[in-house]
Amino acid sequence: MTPKEYCYQKAAPPGSALYFSLRGLTSQQKDALVVIYAFYREIEDITLADADPISAHAKLNWWRSEIDNKHPSHPIALALQQIADSDSLIKIIDGLEQNLTFPIFATFEEVVVHLIRTAGIRELLMAKVLLNEEQVEPEIIYQFMLVIELVIYLQHLHRYVRRGIIYFAQDEMQKCKVTEEMLHEYVTTNNIRDLFKLQAEKIEKCYLNLKSALPKNLNPQLSSPISRCEISIAVLQAIKSSDFNVLENFIDITPLRKWWIAFTN
Repeated sequence: MTPKEYCYQKAAPPGSALYFSLRGLTSQQKDALVVIYAFYREIEDITLADADPISAHAKLNWWRSEIDNKHPSHPIALALQQIADSDSLIKIIDGLEQNLTFPIFATFEEVVVHLIRTAGIRELLMAKVLLNEEQVEPEIIYQFMLVIELVIYLQHLHRYVRRGIIYFAQDEMQKCKVTEEMLHEYVTTNNIRDLFKLQAEKIEKCYLNLKSALPKNLNPQLSSPISRCEISIAVLQAIKSSDFNVLENFIDITPLRKWWIAFTN
């Protein structure tokens, strides 16, 4: 398997949101977006899959050395050469490494700061590939990221909770009378459902803010994150239709629906 094939298998398998969002891009742009996203997935998977923190820290340290290696061995690191600056990639590793300490976020603003330091950097790198010489406020890219990432978190909540990664703000959990122990029972009670509804409201508000803030002339260049954002909103609607039973089930939309959303954006 070539480095390119590895990255596509990791980040953009057929049927995924990223896979469909690549429509209309040049081959060079497609490859760059997939490689950046594959790197993010590779690093996040270490924090999600490795139950031994010592082992996980060691793997992340290996990745730091791999990023700085002029002759890397990992297929993603090979593909990353000439695509993304090492400083940004190291910052992503540093941000995701915080998940190993099971951080507690007092407010939603603290959650946003954490996501900006991780998925936010990923989205900035991807936007840089797409925009060429065009300029866009980072805040707009962060709005894309928040919609996409918060939906992914709800969609894969069982996996995150299993590893003790809780991106719900403490003040919101207290307001809804939800504890982390309740989440670990993997049953969507009425209180937990209220917490999920609150998250959906914030995602939808972020989505509306994005639509009003995004300059129309940038729509063609940012077709990929726009498509991923629209697919995320469709997934959120499916989650709502399931009565927010994300602790018990993995909720998704069909590949055909994803294709149609990407085709019409």
